[in-house]
Amino acid sequence: RSAPVYADIIGAIWRDGPRAVLASILATVALVLLSFRRWRLRALTLLALVTGVAWMGGAMTLLHIRLNFLNFVALPITFGIGVDYAVNVMRRYQQEVDSGASGDPIEAAVQETGGAILVCSLTTIFGYSSLHTSANRALNSFGLAAVIGEVACVLAALVALSATLVLVERRRTRALAATPPRVAPRLCPP
Repeated sequence: RSAPVYADIIGAIWRDGPRAVLASILATVALVLLSFRRWRLRALTLLALVTGVAWMGGAMTLLHIRLNFLNFVALPITFGIGVDYAVNVMRRYQQEVDSGASGDPIEAAVQETGGAILVCSLTTIFGYSSLHTSANRALNSFGLAAVIGEVACVLAALVALSATLVLVERRRTRALAATPPRVAPRLCPP
């Protein structure tokens, strides 16, 4: 009696899952575009998300975790969580740069947001880890995929994004140093 119900659920997930993933990635990109005015900040935030999702896929591949009807749902969740961490780091970085505060804006951004991001991530990891103890193999797989996505996105936001910002800042500093100073034209007295 329960087999037709499971078949309907599985069919609905396979039918609607790709749509949900596409809708979630489009909504995530739209929210990032609305969150920042500068294209560079938008691009770096989305790069952190793509990095986290790629690391998640790579880790799942290395661990031989096959995509199934339930762990597929971890993808849209990972998009939202992954971009949230990157947005927090980038927003703080932007505030540091815009305020002209002395010191390294990247270091300040990571120090100010890193602890909160780690605590949020750990609570989420503990929640997903409890699913991994389930007797249901599909829930086990979902819990494991979600934990992998969580860890990948935290590392992408705190490590990869920070390293990328360091490279961007170095490049900008070199470009400014290579640009000759502007000299005001001399005006002849009337």
